[in-house]
Amino acid sequence: MKILALKIYADTMNAYRDGVPRLLDVLDELKIKASFFFGMGTEGSGSALSKLFKEGREIVASAPGILRDASRRGQDCGVYGWNPQEWQSRLEKLKDTTLESDIKRAIEYFARRTGCRPNGFAAPGCRVNYMSLRIQDDMRFKYCSDTFGFYPYLPKMSWKVFSTPQVPATLPPLEIVLRKLSEADVRSRFGDLAGSLPDGLSVLPMNASVGTIQEIFAPLYEFLLRCIQRDINFMSLGGVVKSLKISSLSSCEVVTATGFGMSREVAVQGSV
Repeated sequence: MKILALKIYADTMNAYRDGVPRLLDVLDELKIKASFFFGMGTEGSGSALSKLFKEGREIVASAPGILRDASRRGQDCGVYGWNPQEWQSRLEKLKDTTLESDIKRAIEYFARRTGCRPNGFAAPGCRVNYMSLRIQDDMRFKYCSDTFGFYPYLPKMSWKVFSTPQVPATLPPLEIVLRKLSEADVRSRFGDLAGSLPDGLSVLPMNASVGTIQEIFAPLYEFLLRCIQRDINFMSLGGVVKSLKISSLSSCEVVTATGFGMSREVAVQGSV
């Protein structure tokens, strides 16, 4: 059986306010469940420009109804950190206390807006360290999707096996694969992807901003429809975790490497 899980992250105002609603409508129409991860803080936090003006645009606070709508529609919802840009660009420089407070802040803000805790966490830029994994355990997420890899596993770093299961992205991010392609070439790539998905679980990551790009959005709809016609099953990452026996998962090292279409180093599932 072929299973496709869509991992959708919203880390900018454009992705959140414009991309997420369009994607929600398509998923509703096609009766597909996906996983959304929301940057809960300020757009551009951590950038030189935002620090210069000591301000930024709050993403979810600008239109909290979008987050509530995603949850109300039954989509699997999680958080993409508090300040995604700062996490991605400065993770190794952030204090442990800052990491912990930012993750707690994201959880609390999500809970206030939706009335429930986020199911999962996705590390911005697929960047992790020992402390981020430990804090995620402490926060008792049902799962995390911080890494690229091949199958669900328990992450291991510095000899410690963490208890929060990782459901890694198995495919390159959609916005990177389709960057600067014509609409005809985008359709061709989607056709290749639909025909090459392996048996088992595939996790396709994408920035919600793809919902705002017509050259990608229309072919994406056709791709999803083609998958349904080929009897490819869609599951959210939360649904995947519910189907697993956590105690039977392998523990695998989390390593830093390039690959999966990324030009920079990211967290990757390593050896058992």
